[in-house]
Amino acid sequence: MFKKAGFASAILALSGFYLYTLYLAAHPQVSLSYRLYYMEGKTQFWEHNSDLVYHTGNQLDLAKPSRFLSSEGWASKPTAQGTQLQGEGGLYFVLSKQPDALTVLAKVDSPKAGTLLKVALGHDWTTTIKLAKQGLNEVKLNLPGNLLKADPSQPNFLAISTPEPLNFHTVQMKVAQ
Repeated sequence: MFKKAGFASAILALSGFYLYTLYLAAHPQVSLSYRLYYMEGKTQFWEHNSDLVYHTGNQLDLAKPSRFLSSEGWASKPTAQGTQLQGEGGLYFVLSKQPDALTVLAKVDSPKAGTLLKVALGHDWTTTIKLAKQGLNEVKLNLPGNLLKADPSQPNFLAISTPEPLNFHTVQMKVAQ
């Protein structure tokens, strides 16, 4: 009698444990940067105990690994001259507050003059920039604030695409004035 009760209790305890494990697998409670890197594979680098909050005005030095880079399009290892983008890639970021507009400043090294750089924010806003010269170009563009989110659970994605490989040295976003 006691063996049957012990066996039934063990089965109930294991069933409860496995149901709880399935619940945690379906509803993980992890940070956004952890989810995007490990679970969804959308970002290229993960810094332990980091978040995706971009503090406007900070300059991203792309000669170092950056948690903001998408896993698509970017070279897997940065060099002293920055990180190369080939094809389609982008930046994931979270804003701490909703700006009216955001100015993006980037230093981009182009192998030839006239290379096109397409930038998109969601499906509602795109622009194409023609790089003026071979070598280092400074790119400046304004992002509309109404398309940016300040929700810590929903990252913004700034899509960048180019037909030619480009080397990005730095990217900085400032609140437009």
